[in-house]
Amino acid sequence: MRLRLLPLVPLVPFAVLALAACDGGGTEPPPPPGGDYNAVLQGPTSAESAALLELTGTGIEDVSSLTSVVYSSPVSGGRRVVLVRGTPGALEFRVRMAPGNEPPAARVVELAGGDDQLRTSLTGYQVAFTRAAAP
Repeated sequence: MRLRLLPLVPLVPFAVLALAACDGGGTEPPPPPGGDYNAVLQGPTSAESAALLELTGTGIEDVSSLTSVVYSSPVSGGRRVVLVRGTPGALEFRVRMAPGNEPPAARVVELAGGDDQLRTSLTGYQVAFTRAAAP
């Protein structure tokens, strides 16, 4: 029995194009988009009065909050941020990053509880970043 391959010959150029369109992986992924990121202090308690945070990374353009008073100043490698709430609650803020930059790393330096006393331990506290919804 002999196979007749001649009718398949016109399909060869399409097969070659289809295989050529498959990327072998040699391209770099696009840079992260930058923009606004919501940040919230997470930890064992949820009612805090104030925090001193250290944000490290490049491209930090602005830090703001709707629920806290924010003081922010540039330091080598990032920004130092103070958040103060009038009434104890969740410490939330927003960070604007330059295009192509991921959210910064964050470290809790000091934290005041709902009683305005410094926490003796910062174990379990961290800042979580999520992408802010586009306006």
